[in-house]
Amino acid sequence: MFGLTLFLCFCTSQGTFADDWNHWRGHHRDDRVSENSGWTGTKWPLTEAWKIEVGEGSTSPIVVDNHVITMGYVDGREIVSAYDLKTAKQTWSQSYAASQYGRHAVGDKGLYFGPTASPEFDEETKYVYTLGCDGDLACWNTANAGAEVWRKNLYDIYKMEQRPGEGERHRNRRDYGYICAPRVYQNWLLVETGGNTGTVCAFDKRSGKQIWASEHKNYAGHSGGIVTMNVEGIPCLGILTFQEFLVMRLDADHEGETVGTYAWPSAYANNLLTPTVHDDKVLISSWHSFGKRANPTMHQVRVTLKGIEKVWEQPVSSHLCSPLIANKRIYIGGPELYCLDFKNGETIWKGAGFNYGGFCVLTQDDRLVVLGNRGKMRLIDTVDHQQTEYRELALKKTLTQDDIWSQVVINNGYILCKDVRGRILCLKIGE
Repeated sequence: MFGLTLFLCFCTSQGTFADDWNHWRGHHRDDRVSENSGWTGTKWPLTEAWKIEVGEGSTSPIVVDNHVITMGYVDGREIVSAYDLKTAKQTWSQSYAASQYGRHAVGDKGLYFGPTASPEFDEETKYVYTLGCDGDLACWNTANAGAEVWRKNLYDIYKMEQRPGEGERHRNRRDYGYICAPRVYQNWLLVETGGNTGTVCAFDKRSGKQIWASEHKNYAGHSGGIVTMNVEGIPCLGILTFQEFLVMRLDADHEGETVGTYAWPSAYANNLLTPTVHDDKVLISSWHSFGKRANPTMHQVRVTLKGIEKVWEQPVSSHLCSPLIANKRIYIGGPELYCLDFKNGETIWKGAGFNYGGFCVLTQDDRLVVLGNRGKMRLIDTVDHQQTEYRELALKKTLTQDDIWSQVVINNGYILCKDVRGRILCLKIGE
């Protein structure tokens, strides 16, 4: 009994243990963390812990058991590596021959290069899954120095062709290769493969063997990740593809069956934002919306087993930041940080400027950490859930040399920022 009491006292004195940031958009895949921002009431103390270079690319790092796992491209190879979160000491590294761009890449080559899809970690197997821009899907064993478990190339297998252009801007098409993060679901690894086999395929997460392919067949898109949701009690998958928001079933004997699609074409094929799910509602958005939606647009849609219908539409979006939902409000960082009413999408407040970035993370103490504008990181107060104005608490400069297309990560009292050249800056929260 004494030992248990001592242990509980120790845990209380140290504070609650933070969840790993082990997936795209964090532990719960919603850009929210179970630790505080570090705001003292008068200042935001942040100190540089370390800075390293891991190779070109826009993959967002993940954190597993106090180790940072990330990808990069260096001299004809894609590198998957792990570093101690506190010291940046490399604990393992694996690599394979790869291209700097996807094999059908076109457009914006001066803005991006190297891998873009973020790693995915599976707690059960201790495997981490990566996807390179030229379609190299791989599984690595973190319990064995990152040893390769299996690897395959999606272009070689599924023969996805170059993404076409759209309408008047056909000549301005974009193809960034494979950029959507893989997603573990039970015993499957869900991957947006594209091609005539299926838009999404499920693989055995241990062997890499294909289990099923979706009924829906189209080009893979450019969004950040796959989401899961329950639709009238049925487990389903949602993804913003090349031309639409797609929902399919995941239940036994119906794997990959289409529930519905919601047209969402984008100029430049830039459906980049990950859909955000709340019950039966989903937020979908793009900055480069196409056709009648030529301006930035966000829709809230309702998903049922009969299909997908629009609830509301608002002229708000971001180039990269997926919508974050908290306390019946939506936060999204675009050229400005917007706070919207979840019920109707109306703007409650907006402020500051974030250019192409604007990645948001909400901390346990209801502060938003927002990274944009080539490394400017702001701390925004949202403690008052009824506030009607933008309240900036602090501004910090991080990486300022190149564009930042990677998600800001918060874990165990550290903040990680990564730019397109593969520089990672680690900041310690606190005095």
